[in-house]
Amino acid sequence: MAGIDKNVKRIGELLKKIDIAMLTTTGAGGFLMSRPLSTQDARFDGRRVWFFTETDSPKVAEIRRNPKVNLAYASKGKNVYISMTGTARPNRDPEMIEELWSDAMKAFFPKGKNDPNLTLLEVDVHSVEYWDGPGSWIGKAVSFLIARVTKKEEVMGENRIVDLSAKRPRKRLPPSHANARSGAKTAAARAPKKTAKKTAAKRVAAKKAPAKRTTAMKKAPRRTRASS
Repeated sequence: MAGIDKNVKRIGELLKKIDIAMLTTTGAGGFLMSRPLSTQDARFDGRRVWFFTETDSPKVAEIRRNPKVNLAYASKGKNVYISMTGTARPNRDPEMIEELWSDAMKAFFPKGKNDPNLTLLEVDVHSVEYWDGPGSWIGKAVSFLIARVTKKEEVMGENRIVDLSAKRPRKRLPPSHANARSGAKTAAARAPKKTAKKTAAKRVAAKKAPAKRTTAMKKAPRRTRASS
């Protein structure tokens, strides 16, 4: 993990606690469909995650029609929850299949890694939102009480969004967070004031402009009569 961005490393550490993800695709009629899959690569590099599946499965057909997907990870015991957005595609690269294959997969693919109906799902991750709270029930109870008294959401755990589509991963507060909402309100409150000042300045300028033009028009005929 050396040299990996700290936000990516943080996500990788959280993913190690959870094996099964719910993969959500767009099914017939535009309705969303979710299915459980086991993540094959725990070494999250900030770019992609991998799954084994059947080439002729409905989810592969749905991904071919609409590659945008969501991955949801949940560990009630660890109190860790992760939601990933990304773009998926089938990948039958034999080298990747060889690298990610394990004997446990023989239960699903008896013909082994050379099974013609075996394929990898490669998901290029766009963004990640995670929730990481106290793991024990005592920690949860104490955190809940402190949060009620202090009115601080952070006591209940960390909730962040990490944008991975940029050159460098960026972490930010989710829109639902109180601090994010207050920041948006402050920015919105400032905007009308600036607009009002600009509008007032334009009105003053508009009033002065006609007066100058009128004065120039009055002076022009006098110069004409004097020259004649």
